[in-house]
Amino acid sequence: MLKIDCSELSADEKLALASEISDALEGRALALVKLDSIVFDQLTDERVTVDTLQPVVSDFISRRKDAEYYSTDVRGETIVVHSADPVAATRRKTENTLPPNLRQCPYCSFITQYEEEYTVHVRAHLFGI
Repeated sequence: MLKIDCSELSADEKLALASEISDALEGRALALVKLDSIVFDQLTDERVTVDTLQPVVSDFISRRKDAEYYSTDVRGETIVVHSADPVAATRRKTENTLPPNLRQCPYCSFITQYEEEYTVHVRAHLFGI
C-alpha cells in the first residue's frame, strides 16, 4: 500500500503536505492524514506511484524554513520524510494529537466525531462544493 511516513513532521506540516499532494494529483486520488502517515484514496483507475509522488514531496520539502536539513528516502511503497529536528517534532506531535474519537480535515481546521460528516466534508474540498 502506497503511503508517506511523516512521523517526524508536525501536524501542521502533515496537513500542508497532504493538501499539496492532493492538489498535484488533480483528482486522481485524495491524500489523507492517518496517524503518522499520509495515505491515498484512489478516485480514478490511474494508479498513483512513488515516482509520481517523489517530486511533489521533494518540492514541498525544498520550501521549508530549514530545507537543507530535511530529507526523504524510499522504502518499497513508502516515502519516508525526515525532519530537520525530529526531537522537536515528536514534542509537537503530542501537543497536536486529537482524541481518538475526533477526525480533522486534512485541508482545513474542521473537526468532527462523525465518520459520515467527515467524509462528506473532505469530498466537498475535492469537488469544490
